[in-house]
Amino acid sequence: MRLCQRLANHRALEFIMIPTHNYLRAKRLFLAYSLLLASPVLYAATGITDAALNSCLQEQVLYPENNAQTVGQLRARCAALLTPRETGVERIMESTAQTNIMQPYSFDGDLRSSFVQGYKNNYITLGSMRNEDGSPPFSGNTLDIKFELGMKFGLFPDIDGLEPLSPLKFGYSQRSWWDISEDSAPFKEHNYNPEIFWDFTEALARPSSTPRWHIFDLVGIEHQSNGLDAENSRSWDRIYATRTLRSSEAWSWTFKYWQAINLGDYNEDIEDYLGSAEITTHFDLNNWVRINLKALLGRKSDKLSYQLDLIVPMSRWVNSRFFMSYYNGYGEALISYNKKTSSFRAGFYFPLGF
Repeated sequence: MRLCQRLANHRALEFIMIPTHNYLRAKRLFLAYSLLLASPVLYAATGITDAALNSCLQEQVLYPENNAQTVGQLRARCAALLTPRETGVERIMESTAQTNIMQPYSFDGDLRSSFVQGYKNNYITLGSMRNEDGSPPFSGNTLDIKFELGMKFGLFPDIDGLEPLSPLKFGYSQRSWWDISEDSAPFKEHNYNPEIFWDFTEALARPSSTPRWHIFDLVGIEHQSNGLDAENSRSWDRIYATRTLRSSEAWSWTFKYWQAINLGDYNEDIEDYLGSAEITTHFDLNNWVRINLKALLGRKSDKLSYQLDLIVPMSRWVNSRFFMSYYNGYGEALISYNKKTSSFRAGFYFPLGF
C-alpha cells in the first residue's frame, strides 16, 4: 500500500514538473485519445464514417487554436467539414430528374437561366429536296442531310448598372444541306443568319411596380446569306418584328413582318418570291405533340410557300424528339429562292441550351 502511494506521489511530482510545452502536447494527445474512445456515434444522416470522423478529430486537436475547444465542439466542427454540400449542378440535376418523371415535354420552357439558349429550330433530318425543273444542286435524285442550329444569348446579362439593356440579344442560326450520296460528301448549300434584337418578353418578365404592355415580342435586324460570291451569291438584310398570340391552351399564332433594307446584286427580286411577312400556327396536343404550319406569300400572288412540321417525343429518357417536315414553295434554300421546290424529311428535333 505504501509502495503504491509512493509511486502515485512520484508520478504527481513528475506531472507538476513537466514544462509548459510538454504539458500542452500531453493535453492534445490526451484529448485525441479521449476523442477516439468517445462515443462512436456515426453521423449517418450526413454519410460520415467512423474512420473519416476519427481522422479529422486527430488532425484538429493538433492545431494550437483548438486548445480551448471541447470534444463536442471539435466533433461538430469535423461534422461540418465532412458533410457533403449540395452544389448548384446537383440541385439542377435533382430538379431535372424530378420534373422529367411522368411530366409532359414543355415546348416553351423557361431557359432564361442558361447563358446560351436555343433559338428558332434545332434538328437534323434525312430526306430529299427537288427543284421543280430538276436543276442542281437540288435535283431530287439523291438523299441529303439537312440540319439547322439556332442559339441566342444576352449581350448584357444581369450586369450591374446595365440592367435596362438586358433584353438586347444576339442570335445566330444556320441551315445546311449535306450531300451524303456523293463520294466526297460535299455540302450543297449553307444559309447563315446572324441577328441582333430586342426581346420585349424578357423585359416584361422583370418585376415592376407599374403595368406594362407591348406590341411586339421581338424587334431586330438580321442578315441572311449563303456565303458565296459572284452569280451564286444570295443575301439580304431585313428589319423585322414578331408577335405571338395565344388563342387557347393548344393554339397559338406567330406573326413576323419585315422590311428589306439591302438586297444582294443577284437576288434583287427576292421579295417577289418571299414577300414581307409570314405567319405560323402552332398546335400543341397536351403539350406533347406539336404541329407547326408556316405560310408566306410573295409579292407576286402566285408565289405561295408553306411548311408543315410534326414534332413527337420518342421517350422520357431520350433528349430529342421525332421530327418530320414537308416544304413546298420558294426560299427553303437561298440558292434556289426563285425556283419552286418541294422536300420531305424525317429526323430528330432537339433542345439546345447551356
